[in-house]
Parts: sequence; structure tokens; C-alpha cells
Amino acid sequence: MNDVIGESLCFALSDQAERARWHMEDIAWDRLDPRRASEPLRVLVREAAFSELTTTSATKRFLDEFSDDTDFTQWVSVWFFEETRHPQVLLRWLHRLGIVVDDQFLKRGRATAPFMKSKFGTLVTNVISELVASAAYAGIHATIDEPVLGAITKNLAGDEARHAASFYAYAQRYLARSREPGVDRRDAIKVVYLWFQDTVRHPVSEFVAKNGATPGMNVDELRARVLQVVGALVGVPLDAQTDLRALLAKKELYETT
Repeated sequence: MNDVIGESLCFALSDQAERARWHMEDIAWDRLDPRRASEPLRVLVREAAFSELTTTSATKRFLDEFSDDTDFTQWVSVWFFEETRHPQVLLRWLHRLGIVVDDQFLKRGRATAPFMKSKFGTLVTNVISELVASAAYAGIHATIDEPVLGAITKNLAGDEARHAASFYAYAQRYLARSREPGVDRRDAIKVVYLWFQDTVRHPVSEFVAKNGATPGMNVDELRARVLQVVGALVGVPLDAQTDLRALLAKKELYETT
């Protein structure tokens, strides 16, 4: 019998989340300065809130498709709680500026594309999406002077970075236990290749495709970071000079004994 409690990642990650979690009641709403909330910024925040609403449907899919992984699905409940607060706080910021949304906005935002067939690929996709989301919020934080949104985006950037690390931990464990690690490594590199080709259907990639890089986002640095992280995960060094398409054709890299 395995030690389901002692071997779980969920407990350490949940403890980490509780230590790092920001509190909605600490947001200084009275400091909001409408004069520093330009129309383009308001539009961008509305788009970000819309893309964040997909957490609801994504959680359902995680619970269904990873139903045999009790550890991961426990952690998903933590992820769901924290991610659901993102559209809430962004929409509350907009509401205080007189921008309202209706129930149909929330329902449309919850729709998302199905996961890919590869579970490992799904985990890697979410590592990347969280890294991109973190960079997007950090970029906004660094370039705006509206104090309330500045505090909000700093909090959200931290959440997304921590979630990327958590998905990485589960992906690392999945690969260590995989019966076909070569296939999984190839799936991971394929995900990176397709992400940079803008063909991955994910709310974060769709947000970037529609709105471009957010203010302050260094696309080259972000790409390098994504390549470094995924390369470390699968044990294949990746950098800006790596020809991902050619790498996918090297069968010897994915063969296992």
C-alpha cells in the first residue's frame, strides 16, 4: 500500500498557497484613481477578466480527466479557488469605474476548448500558460500608475508564477512515473512548438493572440524562460536557437530502454 498522505504534493503546495495568499479585504479600493485608468487599460482589463473566467470549465475537465490522480485533483481545488478570484477582483475594479458586465459575459467566458489527449501535454500547457499570465500581469504592474490595479496585478502575477511551479511539480512527478516517458517528452516539446506557432487553443494564448503582448511584457525573455523551464522538465536543453521542429524529428531523443 502506498502512503497517499506522505507522498502527496498537495499538502505542501496548499501550505505554500496559504502563506502566500493575498486577501480581498486588504485591497485599498478608496485609492482608485479613475484619471489614471485609461480607456485602453480598461479594455485590456476587461479582456483579461474574460479570459480568466475559463477556470470553471477547466476545473471540471481536470477533475474528469485526472480523476485517477487523487493528489492532483485535491490541489486543483486550491487552484480553482485562487484562480476564480482573478476575474472577480478585475471585474470589481472595472465596476468601480462604472463598467458593468452581465450574466452572459460570465457564461461566455467560462467556455473553453477541450484538453489535448496527452495528460502530460496538458500539464505542460498549463505550466506555460501560467508563466505567460504571470509575465502579462507583471508587465502591467510595471507600466501603470493606477495604484489599485497596480496592487492587484502584482498579486495576480505572484499567483500565476506559483501556479506554474505547482503544475511543474505535478508534471515532473507524472514523467517520473510514466510508462512511456519518451512519448511524454516528445508531447511536451510539441506543446512548446505549437504554443510559439500560436496554434494551441488555451485562454491565455488566445488572449495574447487577440491583444498582443501586454505593456511591459518582454516577449524574448518570456520565450527564453518557457524554453528553459520545459527543457529542464524533460531533460532536453532548449533555448532561443533550438529548432523545435527538427528536434521533434530526432527519434533517438525519445527512445527509452
